[in-house]
Amino acid sequence: MKRELQFLTSYISKTIIESKLEFIGDAFESDDSFDEVPNEPGIYIMVAKSRNFVYPQKDSPVFYIGTSCQLRRRLKTHLKHFKEAKDSFKFQNFWLYSRYNYAVAFGADIYYMRITGRENEKALESKAIEGFYDKYGALPVGNGAFSFRK
Repeated sequence: MKRELQFLTSYISKTIIESKLEFIGDAFESDDSFDEVPNEPGIYIMVAKSRNFVYPQKDSPVFYIGTSCQLRRRLKTHLKHFKEAKDSFKFQNFWLYSRYNYAVAFGADIYYMRITGRENEKALESKAIEGFYDKYGALPVGNGAFSFRK
C-alpha cells in the first residue's frame, strides 16, 4: 500500500484495504480511463502527483476523498468537470482551487475501493476521512475547510 494511504488503516483493516484498494493512475488523461471501474458503490481518493499539501500535523499529497453509489458514473462526472477546469484554468492562489483545479495544477492519481456485502459507502468514507483527520489534523483540501483539532 502506498505510504500516503496509510491513514486508511486507522479505521479499516489492512487486509480489507489490500484486497479491495484499486489504482487507476492518472485517470484524467483519457475518456476511457474509467471503463474498468465498476459501476458499484465505493469510495475514491485523489492524490496529487507533484505536490504535498501542508496540513497541521504532516504534509500529504491526498487532496480529496469521495464516495458514490455508482463509482464509474461519479468518476466520469469528475472527468467532465476536470476538463472544464482545464479549459478555463488560470494560475491563482493555491488556496482558491477547487478539487478540479488541484488536479489540473498538480496532476491526480485516483484510488478506489468497492463496497461489498453489507458495507455502506457513506460509513466507509467517514472512516477514511476520520483516519485522514486523525493523522493530518485537517480534512483534505478538496473536501473543504474544517477547524483544526488540537
